[in-house]
Amino acid sequence: MVVWPKDLGAMVDSFWWPSFDMLLWGLMTVYIQRQQETAMPFITSFIIGGIVFWMFVYRSQQEMGVLFLREFWDRNLLAVLSTPISIAEYFVATMCVGVLKLILSGVYMALLGYLLFQFNIFLFGWYLIPFILTLTVVGLWTGFLVIGLVIQYGYRVQSLAWSMIMIIMPFSAVFYPVSILPGWMQSIARFIPSSYVFESMRQVIVKGTLDVQSLLIANILNLVYTILSCLFFAWGFRRAREKGIIVKFS
Repeated sequence: MVVWPKDLGAMVDSFWWPSFDMLLWGLMTVYIQRQQETAMPFITSFIIGGIVFWMFVYRSQQEMGVLFLREFWDRNLLAVLSTPISIAEYFVATMCVGVLKLILSGVYMALLGYLLFQFNIFLFGWYLIPFILTLTVVGLWTGFLVIGLVIQYGYRVQSLAWSMIMIIMPFSAVFYPVSILPGWMQSIARFIPSSYVFESMRQVIVKGTLDVQSLLIANILNLVYTILSCLFFAWGFRRAREKGIIVKFS
């Protein structure tokens, strides 16, 4: 009990996950209650589509973070940092492995959604490509942010590999429109790239049209966040090498 307040993992399990569940599913309940009968036929597609598309965000971030954490768990990170590998090479290698596994997970999720709920992800047509790419980039820059924190603080923040991406999920409007959110949450949602994708997803399901401007805003935000997260990771990577702060975690 003495160390519990200082254990981030314990704090996440005790407070964050219950708060997350209450907020996310509470908002979903409010959204369903406010729907008219004409909108109800689309609810199932909204939910299943949200689950399938969110997987691209969650899995891409988790693959990045957990892949790096395995270097910690295997006591191999010091060996990686002592090699002549460049930061750019590490970026590319990490992303390639993560994207490959993401493709396999995406195919499986699409198949599962069709077999169990007759949800055909290909109903989005060519819109599917910008949706998946944009959401994958959200997971990648979040993953680099997690790696940057892990390389600085070690095991104390390893729970972020599973929980950090979920911080933006309520603001991403995965299962409900941004308009259902309280005002302060709507303000934050405007700066979350994934919120624009899920809003566009629902528009395609209902109207069959794509809001190009929303996707453009999402990708501009993605570009800014990717640059910042990569710079943060690069700074941490160099600092760990130069000052040897990673030795105590290896």
